[in-house]
Amino acid sequence: MDRKYLALNSALLFWLLALVAWCFNARSLTWLFAALTLMAFAIPLLSNQVNLMFKKQKITEIDKPEMIAPAPVSEKEPTAVEKHGTTVIASDVHFEGNIVSGGHVYVHGTLTGNIDSKESLIKIMRGGQVEGNITCRELIVDGKVIGQCSGDVIEICENGQVTGTLLYRTLAVKKGGVFSGQAEVLPALAEKNNVVGLMKENVPDTPELIPLQKL
Repeated sequence: MDRKYLALNSALLFWLLALVAWCFNARSLTWLFAALTLMAFAIPLLSNQVNLMFKKQKITEIDKPEMIAPAPVSEKEPTAVEKHGTTVIASDVHFEGNIVSGGHVYVHGTLTGNIDSKESLIKIMRGGQVEGNITCRELIVDGKVIGQCSGDVIEICENGQVTGTLLYRTLAVKKGGVFSGQAEVLPALAEKNNVVGLMKENVPDTPELIPLQKL
């Protein structure tokens, strides 16, 4: 039999005995059986409360989340874009010093120094100014440059002004563009061929100087 029902049956039995003792005017036995009756009722209530307390403790222990240490964050290696990012000099900036970049360079402000970006584009925007030497793959001048400019392709736009020396393979000066100085054509790039021992025709060592007049 379950303990709860056993306690209830015991309480009823003690209560009947208390009534019988009361009928026979045995007060001491009546009070004794009455106390046993209360105890029989109280035991299952106390046991239920104790069981509830233990169950709550077990539930909180189960539900308590485990502390997981965060995995170490590895430093991300710079991507190709980060390695060869774009350099921009804003219109309100006056920069003094040399720039060596693997990406494009856009000059809106003023730069005093050399720019070296051999495999990329350098563009001097309208209002921008550079005092120094420029080396790049392609140069577009829509501002003002004072110094030596060297590149495969050089383009002077409508508002461009270049004073100095140009070393180029392809040169374009648009209407309104101004160039003052000397221009020199660079030797053509050597073409690769798959035949061993096949040599390209000799290119004269001394490049031809082509003076350009101011437009």
